[in-house]
Amino acid sequence: MAIVIAPNMDATTISLIRKEATRWADAQTLPQEIIELLYSEGAFKLFLPSRFGGKEYSLEQAAALYADFAEADGSIGWLVQIGAGGGYFLPSFTPEVAERIFAPRNAVIAGSGYPTGVARKVPGGYRVTGLWKYASGAQYATTFTANAQLEDRVGVRAFAFDRNQVELLADWDAMGMRATSSWSFRVEDAFVPDQLSFIVGEKVWEPGIAVSCVPFLLFAIVSFGAVVIGLARAFFEEAIQALLAVSARERLDRLGAFQAMAFDAEREFFEHVRRIEQASAEVGTKLQGMRMHEGGSTQHPTQQEQVPTQPEQVRDELLGVIERIYDRVWDALPWCGMHVVPKEARLNRIVRDLLVVRQHELLRRAPVEVPSTDVES
Repeated sequence: MAIVIAPNMDATTISLIRKEATRWADAQTLPQEIIELLYSEGAFKLFLPSRFGGKEYSLEQAAALYADFAEADGSIGWLVQIGAGGGYFLPSFTPEVAERIFAPRNAVIAGSGYPTGVARKVPGGYRVTGLWKYASGAQYATTFTANAQLEDRVGVRAFAFDRNQVELLADWDAMGMRATSSWSFRVEDAFVPDQLSFIVGEKVWEPGIAVSCVPFLLFAIVSFGAVVIGLARAFFEEAIQALLAVSARERLDRLGAFQAMAFDAEREFFEHVRRIEQASAEVGTKLQGMRMHEGGSTQHPTQQEQVPTQPEQVRDELLGVIERIYDRVWDALPWCGMHVVPKEARLNRIVRDLLVVRQHELLRRAPVEVPSTDVES
């Protein structure tokens, strides 16, 4: 059930991925011809301006596409949203540096948001050492981004490394999302020039991309949530087909009810996305007017040029919708019987993919303090 139609993407590509997904179901990596197919479709350039070979998608259009890809195969859905999501960082680099990073046909960013590195300021840049985990798309990424603590200073900065600067550790062997090459990477005293260091969400120019005024946290949650939506669609489709084959009427009725509730949550999810984009567009229009009043300058950091209205509340609303989708899948699981058990079954793979995505830190609400279980003797 596609609520939003993603433009300019060949539907046969998604059909092919669905048909061929068993080929990489238990691998760490994708076949090279599938990666080439994603390049040719511009799947990793959804948000980029046309001058960089991009498709200039809105966040809503991209989320619809992520859901379609994830419905076909979870690993592909995850990799497309991670790879395309790197376009969010475009305004953090000068136009010249951005062109070098993003313009090549095969340009893809992988990385980590955890500050598990240390950066030391030196003339002209930084010396960075660190180890980061879970860089999805490491198999083919051309640039790696990572956060690092500043040595002898308060704060965290992000750094962009060329592929030849990093050591890749092929250590991803998970129960789900298996073909995402979510490997660790390491750098040792790597030099990063100032122009390749940035703060996430801070812009040094205005490229005119639709997502540039969306807070990064909301951008990421929408992207992950779209993958959950696609996997949930696939789950119900596969489960219903399995039960139709054995004419299990009561179970089918139960699944149909849970599916309808999941679709209601999906509609609500995309309504939230539309509201986020509308608020972002209003901020962008206001900023454009301010710049024209100030002489049109955009060549300065603009860290606060994002949606100002209670992003924490919007985050919680999005997470609540995503949780409802998960709950409907878990409610439906017992009614699938043994159809979900065989490891090689597509239904089993979908559930494992859903479980792995559920573990991402950004999909957890604020931690709840758990009372001590100590018992006085």
